[in-house]
Amino acid sequence: YGCFDKCSSLTSINIDNLQFISQERIFINEPVLVSIKIPDNLQIINGKNIFKKDINEFIIPSSITKLGDRCFSKCSSLKSINIPSSITKLGKCCFYECSTLTSINIPSSINELGDCCFYECLSLTSINIPSSINELGDDCFRYCESLKSINIPSSITKLGYCCFYGCTSLTSITIPSSIIEIGECCFYGCYLLKSINIPSSITSFGNCCFYECGCEEELMKNKRIPRKCFE
Repeated sequence: YGCFDKCSSLTSINIDNLQFISQERIFINEPVLVSIKIPDNLQIINGKNIFKKDINEFIIPSSITKLGDRCFSKCSSLKSINIPSSITKLGKCCFYECSTLTSINIPSSINELGDCCFYECLSLTSINIPSSINELGDDCFRYCESLKSINIPSSITKLGYCCFYGCTSLTSITIPSSIIEIGECCFYGCYLLKSINIPSSITSFGNCCFYECGCEEELMKNKRIPRKCFE
């Protein structure tokens, strides 16, 4: 736990012959550490490992198959990251509050985005979701205030609770006919969202899912959408 805690002059690190990073925080208060290179034989980055605000580069080797819960939580200087195709899952809160993250690739090997995966990634402007994903978790893109566009592939059947809550720059979105459920508060506070389609496949609408949404008035004309969606 905290094995590199408060190494105030450490600027970079290269770790060899390591197979597992523990569930506890190992990089916490190294004020000048900006680059981490981890070994090619590591398989899992698990738990709250990189709890570090100043990391701006992190090289993920192709041996990694999973990024665990809160893996890069609060890495507020992380601007971009390349996810290798060996990874199949992004854990809960994986990039939570990575406030300067502007872009990220999600390879088609990924089949699950954990809850709060990109919560409060304030600088993320766009993201491409591969067809391997079948569900967007709760709070997945909550408070992604710079997110202007996002593709939702036809593989997805559900938009989770507060999925796009507070995405104040989102202007339009196309919901595929594969979607059967829109979660509670899904588009809450998406003030600039002026265009959204509601396919007939949707049978479940969560409370407040369109509350204070830019196209709220237009959506109210759709008799299929319950009143609870707007209050």
